[in-house]
Amino acid sequence: MKTQVLKISVICCALLSIVWACKSDVKQEASYLPLNVSSTCKLTDKEFNTWFKSGIATENGAVLPKNSVDFVHNNNCDFYKWSEQMFLWITSPDTDGTYGGGNTVMESPVFYTITPKQNGIRRLIPHKKGQLLRAMANIDLVRSINSEEAQATDDVLMDKNGNIVYYISMANDVYAEYLTAQKNGKMSGKTFPTTAGARDSIVAYAKERGAVVRAPNTLAMELKTSWVVAESLKNPEDYVTVEAIIPTYTKTPNAWTVSGERKAKLALIGMHIVGSTDGHPEMVWATFEHENCAPNAAYQYIDDKGNTVTVAPDKRDTGWLLNSNVKDTANVSHMYFASDSIKSRPTYTVSPSNTRRTKPWGSGYNVQPNAEDASPAAANSEVLAINNAIRKYLPDGDVRKKYLFIGATWTDSGAGPLGTSYSPSLTTPGVAIGTSQLANCSMETYIQNGSNYSTNGSCFYCHSDGGGLEPTDLSHVYSAIVPLPNRKVVSIK
Repeated sequence: MKTQVLKISVICCALLSIVWACKSDVKQEASYLPLNVSSTCKLTDKEFNTWFKSGIATENGAVLPKNSVDFVHNNNCDFYKWSEQMFLWITSPDTDGTYGGGNTVMESPVFYTITPKQNGIRRLIPHKKGQLLRAMANIDLVRSINSEEAQATDDVLMDKNGNIVYYISMANDVYAEYLTAQKNGKMSGKTFPTTAGARDSIVAYAKERGAVVRAPNTLAMELKTSWVVAESLKNPEDYVTVEAIIPTYTKTPNAWTVSGERKAKLALIGMHIVGSTDGHPEMVWATFEHENCAPNAAYQYIDDKGNTVTVAPDKRDTGWLLNSNVKDTANVSHMYFASDSIKSRPTYTVSPSNTRRTKPWGSGYNVQPNAEDASPAAANSEVLAINNAIRKYLPDGDVRKKYLFIGATWTDSGAGPLGTSYSPSLTTPGVAIGTSQLANCSMETYIQNGSNYSTNGSCFYCHSDGGGLEPTDLSHVYSAIVPLPNRKVVSIK
């Protein structure tokens, strides 16, 4: 009898072990990221709690913006924390009206939508509570390379469900008021604001013309966001969503032509955050993606024992929004914009392509990406570590837990960007550092430059002009934006 009980106990224990192992595997799969990464970018739960308005991390709770005026930037990790806190703030709820009301902060009056260029100009459309945003697929009004409305080329991106990927570009109130003051001749336009003095001048100017700057310590920010129609998703609750106006189309296999517009719920799949900070007029360039966007190519990291670990390319076919066959050729454009239509490229129809993230964490596979990290594996580890910390401390029900920080780039000591990326043989001030091969799979899909290092693999390759630091050297939209209208007559004494 005792022998039978012992055998049953052993069998039960074995079964429990198998179940527990399966649960552990499920948890690892759900986390998506390797969990044994060396903690080279440390974030404590105590520090993380200070990011929240309530002083403690709560599910979908309101996060405070990072103070860019007092930004301490001693190492890469400081820039990565800045990026993470800004993303959590931008996607925070504003249901209490702190920033004027809105489902999220990015829908509140803190931000303006930047319109496409029409008749040579762009406008800043203020966000208002209850007012729908407008999204576009880079259609008809802008068809030039380096557009800030959509892909970085004239290509069109479609998800695997056959839905066009839409884009919304935004600027914050500091950016808008600075631009207005500069273009009205009331402020120097040499660089985006980086100091307390510049912030105070912007706030004062806005006040004189009857406006309010609601988040002055964020300094100047540009956002570029990518979206898909939420109604086609099996799990829309896993995405940050907004109500917006999108185009409708008359469709043939080889061309989609805009026919009108409709209201739709959109799900966020990607975000570029670009912001000026103390000591960095070239701005910090960070990017985020939803975890289900696209599969990764192979990459390496340093584990908690100091070993270099190689992660094989993602092999699962299901669950990706921008890929239905990981074995198929990836990052080949099927269509482009022409006049007011989306047209197929030769041998293709207007159809989804398969996307792969060729440099998953912003570093080329074969070259040291910055002076602080000795290898791509070390650089990847910093990005993975901050992701793991955020995902550990955010409550399980927080939708922001579904988004991944891909990386951020800047220049050493705020030098004017040269358009090139750091390598051991290219260390000139002005080269991109941090994750210096950065791309977003939903915005630079077709110009990721492969898995290896590319001299021109940085955001600054397009967002630079001979090392200049003026706003027009860095931003493709700034020069065409017209100043905000006065709310009352300005009287400067």
